[in-house]
Amino acid sequence: MNDKLLKYLDGLFSPYGDSQAVKELKEELFNNLQEKLNDLKNQGYDELTAYSMTIDSIGDISEIIESISPKQRELKQIAGQDLSNINLQNSDFKGIKVYDVKFNGSALKDSDFSNSNLSNSSFKGTDLQNSDFKMVTLHDGIFNGSALKGSDFSGSDLTNTSFKGCDLTNVKFEGANLTRTKLTSVGLKNIDFTSCVLDYTDFTYSDLSGVCFDNKTLIGTIFKGAGLSGTSFKNVVFRNVYFKSSYVKKAIFDGATMDKLTYAVLKGSKANLTNVTVF
Repeated sequence: MNDKLLKYLDGLFSPYGDSQAVKELKEELFNNLQEKLNDLKNQGYDELTAYSMTIDSIGDISEIIESISPKQRELKQIAGQDLSNINLQNSDFKGIKVYDVKFNGSALKDSDFSNSNLSNSSFKGTDLQNSDFKMVTLHDGIFNGSALKGSDFSGSDLTNTSFKGCDLTNVKFEGANLTRTKLTSVGLKNIDFTSCVLDYTDFTYSDLSGVCFDNKTLIGTIFKGAGLSGTSFKNVVFRNVYFKSSYVKKAIFDGATMDKLTYAVLKGSKANLTNVTVF
């Protein structure tokens, strides 16, 4: 019966397109109608009667569509648009859901993007200093060459997003998902990666001096040519981690556990592996 209800809603919503806003409304309505249908059946109505009563309760779909706030409709319409090279400083984009938008070269200093979905969006060469990106979903994004000093990405999902050549001074990443994120050719000295997911994160040619990775499990993480003076890997589990051409002589590996290939590369680079376990 739930499949029949969903098919009915698909038909009702078909004239209104398949924007994210419409999809979300349809999903919310479907969940509400499921509850109503179950309640009616629990009251003793047979399935067909309960289904008919549920359908009759829907009302005018056009009115439901109009329940999307004007601000939401406006933001949905900018998906895929080019907002490059304009002044957007101190903007309030909190909670928006837009995709494939280009903000390249724009002034966005002190802006609030928190709790937003900005996947596939591009911020190349953009001034984003002191901006709020907490709890953002931003898959496959691009920040290359942007000024991000003082910005906050805590708790965000930045899977496969690129920060190549950015100014990341005092940027916060605590609790962020940095799977396959490209933090290449950047200064990350003393950046805090507490509770971050760093699977296949690319730190190629970046300065990680003094950074603490203690007690983490690193899978496929790339440290090619990275500066690792004073970087701490105490009690870290390494699985297929790449250290070619990185400066590891002053890195700390006490208590670490690693696969044989990672061990061989580090040993060949003169790392201190006195208290390391190999599996």
